[in-house]
Amino acid sequence: MGSTGARWSDIEQRPIVESVTLKVVPSKGVEHDIAQAHAIHQNAHVAPWKLSTFADCFTQPYYGVFAYHGEHIIGYAIVLEVVDEATLMDIAVDSNYRGAGVGYALVRNVLSLSEQHGMSEMWLEVRESNHNAIRLYEHTGFEHIETRKNYYTSSGQNGSEKENAKIMKWTNLAHEFCS
Repeated sequence: MGSTGARWSDIEQRPIVESVTLKVVPSKGVEHDIAQAHAIHQNAHVAPWKLSTFADCFTQPYYGVFAYHGEHIIGYAIVLEVVDEATLMDIAVDSNYRGAGVGYALVRNVLSLSEQHGMSEMWLEVRESNHNAIRLYEHTGFEHIETRKNYYTSSGQNGSEKENAKIMKWTNLAHEFCS
């Protein structure tokens, strides 16, 4: 299902995987689900977090959203909310479901939750080479604010190569007009 280099006009016309459910993660009783999401995290990142660090991101002031296909987690998003700013700390979709609208649904869901929670903006950072994610973020209203040089460890042969991060921001226009 994954497609590299897909254009948004192609992706928007494809339906999200059938029977995908998005759920905000409660802070207790989801150890098995967190382990499933961590497996996706490990496959999606060059330098993944330890399971304990990952699990901590599902407690206050963080929250997570899981995308389920049946009983299996196929994606997740982790958000940190402080005062009136949110940060999309991490988001990933199982490689078998990429390009099917799951990432889009997760981003729209956390943006909607942030609006409901009174957040005025959401920030994120993304690898400069992750063109599909950048298109997703731009499509959902994020704007490139700055570039952080040599921020990420790259997957180069010796692991010491660095990659730039794009810092992106989404502004809750409804919040601006109501303030």
